[in-house]
Amino acid sequence: MSGASPAPAGQFEVRSRNTEIALAVFRTVFLLIVLFTPQFMQARGMRGGLLVAVVIAAACYNLALFVVHVRGLDFPRFIIVIGDVSLVSLWIYFCGPGSERFFVLYYAVVIVAGFWFGVVGALLTAVFASAEYVFATTISPLPAGVERLSAGAALLQVLFLIVTAGVVSIVAEAREREREALLSSRATLQQHWQRIRIAQRVESIVRPPRLPAAPGLDVACRFRPAATAESGDYYDLIPLGGRRWGACIADVRGKYSLGIAYLPTFKTALRFAARHQQSPAAVFREVNNLVEAETAERIDPETFISLCYAVLDLDAGTLRYANAGHEPPIVIPAAGGEPAVLRGTGLVLGVLPEATYKEGEIPLHAGDTVVLFTDGLTEAADGQHRLLGREGLMAQIRAHLQAASADAMAARIFDYVNEYVENGERRDDMTLFVIRVTASDVGPRRGGEEG
Repeated sequence: MSGASPAPAGQFEVRSRNTEIALAVFRTVFLLIVLFTPQFMQARGMRGGLLVAVVIAAACYNLALFVVHVRGLDFPRFIIVIGDVSLVSLWIYFCGPGSERFFVLYYAVVIVAGFWFGVVGALLTAVFASAEYVFATTISPLPAGVERLSAGAALLQVLFLIVTAGVVSIVAEAREREREALLSSRATLQQHWQRIRIAQRVESIVRPPRLPAAPGLDVACRFRPAATAESGDYYDLIPLGGRRWGACIADVRGKYSLGIAYLPTFKTALRFAARHQQSPAAVFREVNNLVEAETAERIDPETFISLCYAVLDLDAGTLRYANAGHEPPIVIPAAGGEPAVLRGTGLVLGVLPEATYKEGEIPLHAGDTVVLFTDGLTEAADGQHRLLGREGLMAQIRAHLQAASADAMAARIFDYVNEYVENGERRDDMTLFVIRVTASDVGPRRGGEEG
């Protein structure tokens, strides 16, 4: 079982100045339009040099912001909002009569504030703009006989501005949440693609592309990595000389899926030990010491390996096995009767140095079937979160025991499990290893049959 990797923090963060640049363009257009309006000419006649100085200052302010934004430099956004509200308020102040028609310019600033700062920022901007508007229209000098905008009309404008601020900011926040969800989905997708590439690489390097031909045995395997983690399952069929074969199935477990890094070392150690150790228990002791030393050297105490290893000896007619915390395999006798569950277990590999392991032995006959598997099969869950369990897996083994070959049997069982979890959970790698004894001369020959 391989744990899921944590989501990388801060990945896909986007910092864009596009809105600042758009606002600078709008501000430029606004200043150019102002210069050719009758209100500017009228205000210039009343204010003269003061208005010209304000326009020049506004132009310099706008140019400076534009340069800052184009170069990608950070500039406090709240200062931009305050400056633009003040710029609109100054224009309204200088216009005097009829200046209420320029109230709509506040909407542009409030909308931008909503996108930048959310609901609170937009409402504060609307309140600030309303206060400046009331102040500007109140102190702005009017020609004789011209009345100021009524309080009711001003209040209506202010209410519309505040309502607009609320609506726009809510929409902006909803859009931001959608953007974050999209970025999160992209990050998750990229993470899964990375895991798939790692799994494919491990598949090509570590796991056997095909099981070796084993005279006297019909073997088949099905493997499917988990949807949420790099694969940590491993299986192999190791020729041991003569008519002896070592069948293994393992599950490498590590924090944040790092256990997968130990698969190459584990494969090499297991194959080496299996070829020069006759006893499965001795193989376990040797592999355990190497794995424990590796994890200790890398200061990775949370990595360990569950392993089931069986030696099928067709000449002796025996199956010797040892189990280190793995799902116990099942042997179905050809003669009928109850399947044998090889329950002998020991401590998982890589936890304690010099750990000892026990092994068991059962007779092996022509036609027997051996099924090894990982807990990804028994822990497969359907749409109602119900686990398949050992009973469900055993039912499928019984149902397909008469299949024409080991491959057909493995395929049917695996297809059923995949359909079982189609709308449910597949939290772990799934591996199924089926071995049928096809040799007719299993076990010691009788004296009359020799020579």
